[in-house]
Amino acid sequence: MRQFNRRQFLATSAKLAAGATIGTALPLARLWPRSVAAGSGFLSIAQRRTLDAALARMIPADGPGDWSAASIGAGDYIDGLLTTDLDTSDRGIFAGGPFRADFGTFQTLSAVKRLGWRREIERLRGVYGEGLAELDRRAGGDFAGLPSDLLQDVILETLDVEGSAFFAALYAHTMEGVYAHPIYGGNKDFHAWDDLCYQGDVHGVRFPDPTDTTHSWNVNGGYAPEEMIEPGQCPGQGPVKS
Repeated sequence: MRQFNRRQFLATSAKLAAGATIGTALPLARLWPRSVAAGSGFLSIAQRRTLDAALARMIPADGPGDWSAASIGAGDYIDGLLTTDLDTSDRGIFAGGPFRADFGTFQTLSAVKRLGWRREIERLRGVYGEGLAELDRRAGGDFAGLPSDLLQDVILETLDVEGSAFFAALYAHTMEGVYAHPIYGGNKDFHAWDDLCYQGDVHGVRFPDPTDTTHSWNVNGGYAPEEMIEPGQCPGQGPVKS
């Protein structure tokens, strides 16, 4: 059996298999996502450019018109996490719930959790600052400007093999940013969930919103397990994209 490293696993199965386990555990609500414009978050414009270039290779687009981890907003998710200021707000860590009306309020953290998350965010700021600089260094100064996707892949592969803490964080946050609910900043317009035909967990909302005329199938509600569609089929859309 061929052994895949983590980045190869994402590149070969990201649109479906890699997200299936995550998707089934995530709540679904009708909310606006958090967006972080380049240069307005923790990362500078230059750092964000490097990050988005790396994300575009972590889960690359299959072709014209397809999404990548960068275009779907994983960078917004990561920069939003790094920007979080737990001295002023708990927003951005754990979305509320279990009912739809409470989902967007975000949970109030206990003092212990707030302290732990504050330390983790500080650690991640250092990891990303050093890691993005290392990407540029190994690329001769400009990772995003490399003339070949293959050269970017080689750099990322090398960091993976070396056990880079930055690559480990990038891998985990790519998964979270792509497959989590858009309220956290990624999964723009539910594109990843559309590809999975994931219709949402119940979380207090058993049936779809009858007033929603935007989508042809259940995006803003949740079905019970026995009501879920067969894997690989989207109602009214035919087989899921491979």
